[in-house]
Amino acid sequence: MKRYIFASLLAGVVAFGLSSCEDDNDSNPVVRQPESFVLNTPAMAGNLYDLANSDSIRLTCSQPDYGYTAAVRYYAQVSLTDEWSNVVVGDDGTETEANPPKFVEIEGYSSSVVANYSAEQINSALQQMAGYDEETIPETIEFYIRLHANLGSGYDTYSNSVKLTAKPYYAVAAEPEMWYLIGACVGDGSWGSAIGTAVTPMCLVEGEEYDQVTGKGTINYTGYFPKELGFKLVKVPGDWAEQWGGVDGDITQPKKKEGDDEGSDFKVPESGYYTITLDTKANSLEIVKAAKQDYSVYSRMSITGVNNDWNTFIDMSPVDTYEGAVPHVWKLTYTFDADTEIKFLANGAWDTKDGGNNWGSTGFPYGWGTYNGSNVPVKAGTYLIILNDITGFYQFIAQ
Repeated sequence: MKRYIFASLLAGVVAFGLSSCEDDNDSNPVVRQPESFVLNTPAMAGNLYDLANSDSIRLTCSQPDYGYTAAVRYYAQVSLTDEWSNVVVGDDGTETEANPPKFVEIEGYSSSVVANYSAEQINSALQQMAGYDEETIPETIEFYIRLHANLGSGYDTYSNSVKLTAKPYYAVAAEPEMWYLIGACVGDGSWGSAIGTAVTPMCLVEGEEYDQVTGKGTINYTGYFPKELGFKLVKVPGDWAEQWGGVDGDITQPKKKEGDDEGSDFKVPESGYYTITLDTKANSLEIVKAAKQDYSVYSRMSITGVNNDWNTFIDMSPVDTYEGAVPHVWKLTYTFDADTEIKFLANGAWDTKDGGNNWGSTGFPYGWGTYNGSNVPVKAGTYLIILNDITGFYQFIAQ
């Protein structure tokens, strides 16, 4: 996987209250599509924004004229060149995505015409577009910022852009955005919030390039699903604000929650193995029958090699414990007193004639184990370890 060094970001948008009033038109509005709206020049625009020592940049705007007082979402967009398309058209007419991008939309939105937008995210967007590293970071950088207004049901419109100057800083990459499975056929079936008990993390995709600012990209999961039990996807365990469900439970009609409108529990049409693919950048979800339906099922999974002891097996536990579960995801909370190397070993045997299998890789805190792969380098600390024995994806979640 191509690696970048950028900061782990929180999509922090601090929104201020937006008062509204209702009239007869609000109760039955006719929506207009405005051509644009006004972003005001910030009071500090003539000064230098020191992004390392700022929490945010405050922006104010007028509401787009939709014909009524609408509930608008405002997203900030940043560009180095005042160009607002990431589509590049070649001489032969083919279209490709600009790399690095010409503009970046900041994660999260405000519902107010007066809002603070994260300096940390703006800094990371500038770094992504300018492509500098720790050795070549500029003293100052000029950029353009504008707002993207959206009603949730479309009607996108864009403000004018404003030119600002900032002192950037060097930061490390955003962690890939993770989503989780939850439901009656996930974990203990309780619909609870504990990772590894009631919710199961999906898997990162080997070779995928995740957005350096937002961490967005493609993630997946392959596992066994019984047809009579439902499930959903959530972004944050214990929080239902962002979730995926189905129309009447249909896996071929996924829908992401919009406001109070959420889908019902997914239910597969017949029991078996399914692959779930979620593109968090494109907001698309696909659930299909897995290409293979005869995956090996192991009665035991362990880690071995701690402190160079390859004959002691520390057993993991199956994550899925609901009635009728087929174990393919394993967990273990363990404290490593020193840096070490480990492998994952099935059925307590190195000899494949006895049904043993082992997985390893050079990645940490996550990676994709392959049969007879390299030893996994582990840093000292306490971790919740999760392994999917179908995809080989493992992760060490610091506790």
